[in-house]
Amino acid sequence: MNRTPEPTQGGSSSPDELTSALTNSASLRRLLPVGSEEALSRPIAPARSSASASPSSTRTARTTGTLTKIQARSAVPTGRSKRQATTAACGACRRRKSKCNGERPKCSACHDRGTDCGYDTNVAETHAQALKRKFDELQNSKSAAERVFEILQTKDEKEAGEVFQRIRRGADPATILRHITFGDALIQLALSPDTGYRYEFPYLPDMPAFLQRHDNVYLDSEVYACVLRRPTPSPSAVSVEHRQHLAHQLISSSHQQPHLTPSTASRSMSPYLAHGPAVDLHSDPYHKPYHSASVENSRLEKLQPSQWTSVSTNDNLMRKFLHDYIMYDYGWHHFLHLDYFLDDMANGRHRFCSRLLVNTVLCIGSYHHRGLQGRAEYWNPANIVYMFLAETKRLFEIDSELERPIPMPNDPHGERRLREWEERRLTTIQAGLLLNVLYLFNGSDKIGWRYSLRAIEMAHEINLFGPQQPEMDREMRNVREFTAWIVFTWQSVNSYHYFRAPVMKYPPQVPLPDPIENPQWYGEIWIKYPGSQSRFPTHLGFMFKAKAELWAIMNDFSLLSFRDGGLPLKLSSPQILEFYNRLVNWLHKLPEPLSPRKIVTPHQIKLHLHFYFILVNMLRPIVTSEWRNGIPPGKTIPPYTPQDAYLNATIRFETLIRIYYLRHGFEALDSFLMQFLGALAYMTIDAIAQNPSAPHVETLRSTVVLAIKGMWEQAQSLYVARAVLRLLASAMRPEDVQLLKKFANVEAETDIYAAPLEQPIQSDWPTYVVRLDQNPDTVRLGKTLSSKLERLSLDLTASSPPVESTPRPRNWSVIL
Repeated sequence: MNRTPEPTQGGSSSPDELTSALTNSASLRRLLPVGSEEALSRPIAPARSSASASPSSTRTARTTGTLTKIQARSAVPTGRSKRQATTAACGACRRRKSKCNGERPKCSACHDRGTDCGYDTNVAETHAQALKRKFDELQNSKSAAERVFEILQTKDEKEAGEVFQRIRRGADPATILRHITFGDALIQLALSPDTGYRYEFPYLPDMPAFLQRHDNVYLDSEVYACVLRRPTPSPSAVSVEHRQHLAHQLISSSHQQPHLTPSTASRSMSPYLAHGPAVDLHSDPYHKPYHSASVENSRLEKLQPSQWTSVSTNDNLMRKFLHDYIMYDYGWHHFLHLDYFLDDMANGRHRFCSRLLVNTVLCIGSYHHRGLQGRAEYWNPANIVYMFLAETKRLFEIDSELERPIPMPNDPHGERRLREWEERRLTTIQAGLLLNVLYLFNGSDKIGWRYSLRAIEMAHEINLFGPQQPEMDREMRNVREFTAWIVFTWQSVNSYHYFRAPVMKYPPQVPLPDPIENPQWYGEIWIKYPGSQSRFPTHLGFMFKAKAELWAIMNDFSLLSFRDGGLPLKLSSPQILEFYNRLVNWLHKLPEPLSPRKIVTPHQIKLHLHFYFILVNMLRPIVTSEWRNGIPPGKTIPPYTPQDAYLNATIRFETLIRIYYLRHGFEALDSFLMQFLGALAYMTIDAIAQNPSAPHVETLRSTVVLAIKGMWEQAQSLYVARAVLRLLASAMRPEDVQLLKKFANVEAETDIYAAPLEQPIQSDWPTYVVRLDQNPDTVRLGKTLSSKLERLSLDLTASSPPVESTPRPRNWSVIL
């Protein structure tokens, strides 16, 4: 960014304004000879050349100049102060090596000699300061060609190709830059609240009738009411070649409201809109996709990630990785305290930041950056994802094995070394959890879980889960308590989803603070939507506390349900009812921003998805029984049967996935969304298989197409999603597979089956056929993702000839 010259006191002035100010000043008039006031009002004539001046006129001019100087000196008071030092001399005086009074626009020496006067410095700026300023401007300035080159790096492949074609046709960089900038501005206009975009369901455009129940609270939510109001063309559908046409269209109709066509979904749900909530039509989060927004954090622009990693020197690209990590991953996996981390990273401190932690965050951010082609190919050495992952593993091996300093007698630095070791342990614990997430992305959770186990060991080494440490400063206490809760929550999530006994029986001893009374303990993510001057919170504190409380309940459930190396305990109806009541009570106590009526961001919707995912799995074993069977008197019993509760949970689960898609789409990587999409697809495929002639089978087929479409889009970033997609497609009927090509733009033979899985899946994750009421020994009998994929590959090889496919490039490239 170019730096502006330092202004004079009272603001910056142009040369003409400075001339006027100097000419009209009283101090200057005191220095002028008597009668010269009239001369000030006359224009200054250009000096004659020496060849044309007559000798008499030259002598007269010299005499007049001498008299003027004498009279001027006589006009100065005898008790004048010492001459002020000049900050910077003009160029002419420096060449003559004469004294310069620094007056602008023309110093007195140049005025007397009639020579040109010019300055290389700004007002009140020394020559050294001017040199530094010009150097900084040169470093920070970008020419049009450099900016076009950066655009080629960051645009998606299609748009980058169109820009390249313009270059080949001879367009100059300034014209290309102007075209792109204007087009992007139009796209931002297309995302304004008056033309809010919503996605359309593939195959069948309506919300299924069986979801439109009077007790489905999510159909009365504000986000659903908003997405039904004003559908418009997708911003991604506006390509570069259409931008010029769009410009003329917007300009010609700037005085009119855009024409909006009501969707069939809004017509079918008009009763809900008539009695629905009063929605603020200018609330951006409800009207625009989450991925159209950006993080508002002043620290991001100041960061220089290249100081923390040896993988890349491209700070601009790595800042985008950091942005995407915060935008898409941190709101769900908040494994570090963002405020303290960014502060230390910006200031070069190693208390809450480390090279290991920065490389881990950049690696996750690179998966989320949609401009990075081939980001799912973590095994490719030419891929920057591979480079970050390799550096992260190397640094973790070093940091995790640092030995605790042994205090020595009379060692003045022993206490400091121990404190620094504990600080290093803290960032290593956080990086260990993030590494587990990275291995989940790659379908290698067997390896990833070891990092979490090592992180828990290190947490016990520094007594992370114990009582509060009053001798520590507030910042260190906050980060320790914050990290203790994320470790506990993460191990509870893993234990439940992998049918493992929890590693930790109890939550940390320090309770969670109230997000309203102590918001600084949690921090916040602020986002801003295009075309808006407002920024919006994501309610990070409420999310953190709600997730921790949910998984404290589920930790108790897992302790009763799962045993390492032994048969599981089948919970009785009273036990399941107790957990059901605890979970429903948790839902009812959610703060207003996280209530069913107010949720809007992807992470908020996922919180509710996780709740109903848990209920579906918990209630399925007792779906044919009654609550009252074996339940002692005095227990709170719901007014409906377990089957009704199960049906209600499945309906709301699918409703939430559909609302998620209508508002935000599926193309942005959302790592935990894959779990929910796969569960919905499997349940629906199973329902079709059980009753293929049911009257509502077409609605079920539309659900399968939507879920597979979402899994396909997630597979562009996640290698493990490719594997799950292959399993789900193999379970579909051939006629349903044909729908994918027509309505989801997914060709099964070439997009799913053609290329073999490049890397083996090393996963203990039980596939969707494994249920809580079944013996987890099924994992050892071939029900894991790894074993099912192996069998599927053998079946495909034996039953069908190999399909030729075009080899994909193995180099990584950055395309916006």
